Amino acid sequence: MRSISDFVLVVATLLLTATPLWSAASAGELLTDADDHFFNLEHDQAIRGYYAAMEASHPSANIWNRIATAILYQELRRLGLLDTSAFKGDDEFLRREKPKPDRGVKERFVGAAAEARRLAEARLAQAPSDTLSLFAMSHNYALVGNYAFMVDKAYISALRAANRARRYSDRLREIDPEFVDAYLVAGAQEYVVGGLPWALRAVVALGGIRGNKDKGREWVEYVAEKGKLLNVEARMLLALLYRREHRPMESAQLLAGLVQQFPRNYVLRLELASMYLDANETQRGLDSLLTAERMVQSDEHGYARMPERLRHALKRKIEAVREEL
Repeated sequence: MRSISDFVLVVATLLLTATPLWSAASAGELLTDADDHFFNLEHDQAIRGYYAAMEASHPSANIWNRIATAILYQELRRLGLLDTSAFKGDDEFLRREKPKPDRGVKERFVGAAAEARRLAEARLAQAPSDTLSLFAMSHNYALVGNYAFMVDKAYISALRAANRARRYSDRLREIDPEFVDAYLVAGAQEYVVGGLPWALRAVVALGGIRGNKDKGREWVEYVAEKGKLLNVEARMLLALLYRREHRPMESAQLLAGLVQQFPRNYVLRLELASMYLDANETQRGLDSLLTAERMVQSDEHGYARMPERLRHALKRKIEAVREEL
């Protein structure tokens, strides 16, 4: 929930685990199923599904991007970088040492991202205005920038990648202003840069990067309402933006819909509880926390896989909220 955009990555050996059932399904069905696994934090299954979808159709820059996204988010979750804001006041939770990045994961991520770019660039060499290839390049560089920012802490590299992502996004929107999903990368950058302190914003502007928070939010809202390829990512990002703007009930409304759509994603449910608490809807927040605890105990929707660190923090949070009530 802390990252600004979405990312892409690859694990070639997972192809070996494909089942015969995959060949009987269409690529579209396999992609839909893999996306469902991804948004339910089932990254291994998502990666296998994306590979199966490529085998059922043909190599695709956008599917390679999806694979890379799943692997990146799997690593972010392992590193504790997808932790919910529900436990932001828990000193014990915040003090826990985070694991170190895995070099093998980075190699797979870099390989997948490179393959996506290779395919998209080859297509653009033949058809410079191909919208799906421009979209793939924009999405790809956004992923590369997020990996550099979130995992490598290489902020200059992240800035360069983000700038490239924006250029492809702008080009795509010039060619096809109705390509709604192209507005997400541009909107995220507008919002982030527009929200920087003025001194830092001035430094970034020297590199030709400018931003406007209001315009950025409007573009993210546009994709959240009408996008097709990145609609879910836009809704998740918009919930984060509303949280940062102290609009917890608007964030909660989005999160409630996402929880219903992806019931196995325990982070979304914990984030929903956090928004209710921030909105002083204390009983609703407590009910959401208690529901999550019950689901962990019964393994409903696979909640038993919630990491121990989160389980202990959940228990402490429930006790704290009960004392408040």
